[in-house]
Amino acid sequence: MAFTLPPYNPPDFNKPPFLGAPTVHFERVLQPGVAPENYHATSIYPEYFHVRKGRWCLVKESRMDCVVVLKQDGALAVKEFRHVKLGDLVACGRQENGEEGIFVHTEAFDFPEHISQKFVFRAHITRETSFSIDYDELYDLLEFERRNGFIVWVAGPAVVFDRDARDAFVELIERGYVHGLLAGNALAVHDAEAALFTTGLGQEIYSKRIVDLGHYNHLDAINKIRAVGSIQKTIDEGLINGGVMEAVIKKDLS
Repeated sequence: MAFTLPPYNPPDFNKPPFLGAPTVHFERVLQPGVAPENYHATSIYPEYFHVRKGRWCLVKESRMDCVVVLKQDGALAVKEFRHVKLGDLVACGRQENGEEGIFVHTEAFDFPEHISQKFVFRAHITRETSFSIDYDELYDLLEFERRNGFIVWVAGPAVVFDRDARDAFVELIERGYVHGLLAGNALAVHDAEAALFTTGLGQEIYSKRIVDLGHYNHLDAINKIRAVGSIQKTIDEGLINGGVMEAVIKKDLS
């Protein structure tokens, strides 16, 4: 059955909370590929920016987890972090109801309830969440392979979304049960997020409570590491203490 997009509900900028809202603030990029502090990260929703008094501009061709740059001709462009250039003017502000000149239109489309739930990511415990019992049956096998073979782990970010699972994997590395690790960038990103903010995708990794503005934490972790230069340098400078990446680097695994 074909899916039909519901009608778009444009916001009325002549009513509160938009009346008297400030214009959006832009900060210059001081280091290529690194967004300024308090940058605004784009979402899956339509987003409007109060560029001058009474004029709210809808960002076109947006995509999630990027920044909004003011171009010389006054237009707004969406850029990935890696593509921001020295001197670019990046929209800043993390209040999304007009308080800082930014409005994220979360009610733009009247999706049916069963459809709207598909856009919720990790609002509850999911199959991505690891549990201690999953590791129990591995102990005997790991002990045998540690003495007689070569243990290569293929891991995803679920390993670091839970505090006890993350600590357990660090201990496995330190005790010699990990001879090699294959993973995508998500494991490194969310391990760094856990080290810096004790969250995973904005959820506190022990209690699973949602942290205010926590959806920014993994982006802030990336931005901080890019500013320093590398994960290795971030660890050397003491900004990241503990976690999987630190254990891997200290063991010199590949």
